[in-house]
Amino acid sequence: MQSMSVQEFTKSPQVALSMLSKNGNTVLTRNGKPSVLLIKTDSKHLEKIYDFLQHLEFTQNMAEMQAISKKNGNSKMSMKQINELIKDARKAG
Repeated sequence: MQSMSVQEFTKSPQVALSMLSKNGNTVLTRNGKPSVLLIKTDSKHLEKIYDFLQHLEFTQNMAEMQAISKKNGNSKMSMKQINELIKDARKAG
């Protein structure tokens, strides 16, 4: 996978598009760290790729929430306890 800085991309987006055409994916970096992933696609595959990325984001968020729950000692809560917390939060909100 090729990479280029956001500054380079801003100066010459055509170079990034050329890299994308040739290599499939390009990572834009900010201060040397990955910031943006450009993915080569077309109208036929766009929706499937977008759906996959949303699913991936959901899966990552769920894993983070589960890790936080485990760290905080909440991972063994029953559905009844969870529903009570939700009910109390709605009342307070």
